[in-house]
Amino acid sequence: MNIRLWFSWLCVMIVACGSLLVAAVAEDPPATEAQRAYEIKATILCPVCDGQNVLESNAPVATAIRAQVDELVEQGRSDEEIRAWMARQYGADVNAIPPRSGIASLVWIVPVFVAVVSIGALVFAFVRWRAGRELEVSDEDLRIVRALREKK
Repeated sequence: MNIRLWFSWLCVMIVACGSLLVAAVAEDPPATEAQRAYEIKATILCPVCDGQNVLESNAPVATAIRAQVDELVEQGRSDEEIRAWMARQYGADVNAIPPRSGIASLVWIVPVFVAVVSIGALVFAFVRWRAGRELEVSDEDLRIVRALREKK
């Protein structure tokens, strides 16, 4: 493969990875406190319900957590402070979003790594597959084919 083709594919990969990175990192802040509280409630799991967040749950403890989130938002606490407070009160399992540091960061890193390796393996396989098509047929190969056709 020539240098220009490799360079153009490298540019495409850089733009694609950069776009994915920007999309993953950029977050629009909620416009109002009510929207912010809604987003926090959607990411806090009910401690007595199986896999439901407090926004969807009708359990009494979920109602209490929703009220507590509203109160903490009105006090001006940050999202991280509210999630930390909930984790202290109800355990670390109430946070539906895994932390982005430490060993838990693997939840964010491994899928991206697997996707990049898979794309690289596909590109490598296609390049090898395509390179195999450029083989020239030798005179010996033609002689063998003619001999086999004559036997039939």
